[in-house]
Amino acid sequence: MQNRASIVLSIAVLVGGLAVVSTPALAQGRGGGGGRGGGAPRVAPALPPAGPIPRTADGKPNLEGVFSGMGSGLTHTVILEDHTSGFGIRGGKSLITDPANGVIPYQPWALVERNKRREDVNAYEDPVGHCEFYDIGRLHSFAQRFMYTGGNIAIAGQEQIVRIIDMNRKQHLPASIRLWNGDPIGRWEGDTLVIDTTNFNGRTRMALGGDFYSANAHIVERYTMVDSNTINWTMTVDDPTVFTRPWTFTTAAPMIRQVDGSNDWNRALRLLDPAWEHDCHEGNVVLRHMRNVYEQTWGGKPRPQTVPGSVP
Repeated sequence: MQNRASIVLSIAVLVGGLAVVSTPALAQGRGGGGGRGGGAPRVAPALPPAGPIPRTADGKPNLEGVFSGMGSGLTHTVILEDHTSGFGIRGGKSLITDPANGVIPYQPWALVERNKRREDVNAYEDPVGHCEFYDIGRLHSFAQRFMYTGGNIAIAGQEQIVRIIDMNRKQHLPASIRLWNGDPIGRWEGDTLVIDTTNFNGRTRMALGGDFYSANAHIVERYTMVDSNTINWTMTVDDPTVFTRPWTFTTAAPMIRQVDGSNDWNRALRLLDPAWEHDCHEGNVVLRHMRNVYEQTWGGKPRPQTVPGSVP
């Protein structure tokens, strides 16, 4: 939490193009104006009134559809904890529900590392800026699409990242196999989908502001459907390598069903409209500038980082 104001401002100045400037482009479409061809914005049909939980043939909640917990907008893509508004950044209350003080319980060394990641000269280290993987928690700043395939559940998120939740397997992959977003195994506890994930590579970040866990993390997500339009989501992170205790956070608002045809950018048009292509790399001039600053600062070599267990 220390140096928060200066850190937030520094990040916003250098990487605002990745987190904020791109927002109007998503809203306007390729041709500007609102529609993809530059015409008038599409008018989204109204969300049907909430009804009973829809269910599959086996009686489990049917999560199929697109849901977003973004609420009023992008408030926590930079900082998960309580923060005020800054240049290009909306203020927001802490997403951490446990511990009660809303502060991530970092070990002292890890807090130092997290704060180094927030310094503007180190912005180039963020994998999302390289069009690489979003972290599980970071995906929840945007809409997600739930689908069923072969008895398993697929969750499609930002930048066309798709997680296949294995609903049949009981054991995780061997420890030698490490993945960007880990090895997810799902099960049902009543009307709650529980996703248990291990086998991380320790290279993702939970937010632009550098929050992280190591490859040793054990993460449990809970998706609880409360009616036909609403899902409550939490994510508990247990990683004794980085934190002093397990901790839990949630979305800025309950995950609300999104209506196909919406022109609102927070409904992730890439998930609703297959005609949208993945264009993260095109015109990514900001990354070039961040790399120049980073290499000048560290003599052309990566900054020394001490994160036990992480995979190069």
